This record gives sequence, C-alpha cells and structure tokens, in this order.
Amino acid sequence: MKPDWDKLATKFNGKSNALIVDVDCTADTAKELCTTYGVQGYPTIKYFKNGLSKDGVSYEDGRDLKSFNKFVKKMSKPPCDPATLENCDKKDKAYLEEIKDLPADKRKEAQESMQKELGDLEAEHKAAADLFEQQKDVAIATQKKQQELKEVLTKVSGKHSYKLALLKATSVPKEEL
Repeated sequence: MKPDWDKLATKFNGKSNALIVDVDCTADTAKELCTTYGVQGYPTIKYFKNGLSKDGVSYEDGRDLKSFNKFVKKMSKPPCDPATLENCDKKDKAYLEEIKDLPADKRKEAQESMQKELGDLEAEHKAAADLFEQQKDVAIATQKKQQELKEVLTKVSGKHSYKLALLKATSVPKEEL
C-alpha cells in the first residue's frame, strides 16, 4: 500500500486542494496526534473535509492506487453551489430540491439536529476509544504478568514435580486391610 500512497501524494500534493500525508504513529513524536484522532490500528486512513467530523472520517474503501485516486478526486472537488448548482451532483440536486421550500427556521433546525447527532456520535466514539486505550494498557500489563507467572510456574513445576511424586510414593503409608 505504501508505494501507491506515495504515488497518490506525488499526484495530488501541490496540484489540488487535497493534501496526502502519512504519520508514523509508532514514533514518540506522533503518538499524541494519533491518540487525538483515534488511530488505533495500522494502517488507518482518515480524511478531513469541511462539514465532516473534526476528528476525521475513516476511509474504508479500496487500498489500491485506482481506489485512492477515485476517492481523492471525488472528495477534493469544489463544493456544490446551491445558488448556481455548479459542482452539484445528482444527490446534491435531489437534496436541494427536497429542502427548497423549507422555511429558514426548519432548515436551521435540521442543520442543528444533524450537527448534534454527529457531535453525540463523535463523543461516544471518543469515549469508546479512550476506554479501549485504558483497557488495552491493563490487558497488556495483565498479559505480561500472566506470562511471567507461567514461566515461574513452569520452572518451579519442573523443579518440584519429581520430588512431589517421590514424596507422595514414600511418605504415605499404605493402609493394611
């Protein structure tokens, strides 16, 4: 994927309003940035666009150059102009038709409702990501402790197993009938 990502950056950076970057979240200098934007697995691809989540939106499409190109072209096009319909696609035009007769207060209400829904989902997502990070640290520490105890158990078990067998065989008097 990295070679395709680099080709994508070469094609678009400085030549469009898209900026293609990569961040190594394993580097100490990037960990805070990655945590801020909820990056937990690698590779994680996020995109940022006005009107969408300030934490970025996860890219879930193809991981090849053709898919990347198609997506960047679609997302970096100029926004739809409701007054002239310039740069508006079918979906934009259909929604504009749907809301054209809505009074201003209803449009504002719809906008606020959608923004609230997005904000609530962002907060819920962040809370889940934070909880995951906390639990991940505890799970890693517990796993490390478990592994240490397993090693000690194996060592002590090997050291004592034959002794226990001999003690058991020699120290328990056989009952006579």
